[in-house]
Amino acid sequence: MIDFVVYTLIFPGFASAFFAGFIYYGILRKVTAHMQHRIGPPVWQPFLDFVKLLAKENITPDDSTGFVMTLCPIVSFASLMTVLVFIPFNGYALVSFSGSILIVIYLLVMASAFIAIAGFATGNPFGKIGSVRELTQLIAYEFPFIVSLLTIGFLTNFKVSPFVALQFPFAFVAFVAGMQGKFSLPPFHIPEAEQEIVAGPFTEYSGPRLAMFELAKAASFWVLISLGSVMFMGASNIFAFFINSFVLLFAVMVMRAVFARLRIQQAFRLYWFVIAPLAIIDFVRVLTGLYW
Repeated sequence: MIDFVVYTLIFPGFASAFFAGFIYYGILRKVTAHMQHRIGPPVWQPFLDFVKLLAKENITPDDSTGFVMTLCPIVSFASLMTVLVFIPFNGYALVSFSGSILIVIYLLVMASAFIAIAGFATGNPFGKIGSVRELTQLIAYEFPFIVSLLTIGFLTNFKVSPFVALQFPFAFVAFVAGMQGKFSLPPFHIPEAEQEIVAGPFTEYSGPRLAMFELAKAASFWVLISLGSVMFMGASNIFAFFINSFVLLFAVMVMRAVFARLRIQQAFRLYWFVIAPLAIIDFVRVLTGLYW
């Protein structure tokens, strides 16, 4: 019972998703700023933004569906938190069975899909355009992302378990590229292109609703980086887990600092005609046993 409480509420549960997720995001912003010769915000700025938003008012536009606007960030966050019960930390997972990776894939899709639903619920034209872009990008990155997870899944009986995927570099590249798309970070921050559509699906969000989306974003950093650290980099203890996590975080930083935003057509072509074929190569290698 104590293990259950610690796992769900402290590590790697809610407290870790809250604190580590915001710290990851703060480090990302700070280091990226230095890469671009800027000072950048302090590492703890995401915490301050979250607390400030909680103290503000929820604004519900006349043309919106208020209940759906409230529901979407909650479901998105809950989906991400549920993924944590399947990821083994230090050799222990709260839930572990053959086929659990399929549930993880479903929950990660749910988290992204409700961001798109949120934009439609606002009734704002910028929100609707951002949601269309979110769905289009979702279709683009999910295929190679899912193929990369299934590639490792075939070797782990479709269970989320530590695995070193050095012999499957293309699957790893597809996972990282898909992760960048799920984060909506450069070059795939197309749904939230502030120069064109203000904040995309989040345009009409404010107060605690927006705070919940910020919390969901922080949780996505913790969940996806943890998943990659375990499934592709073989983290079987706490020390290896955090080393691998910071390596993945650094890869995300580099892509965010180096690449400019792509157009939605360019992102789709990149995912389906470059990254997806690379992921399929490793997938076929697993099916045919052509790996060492």
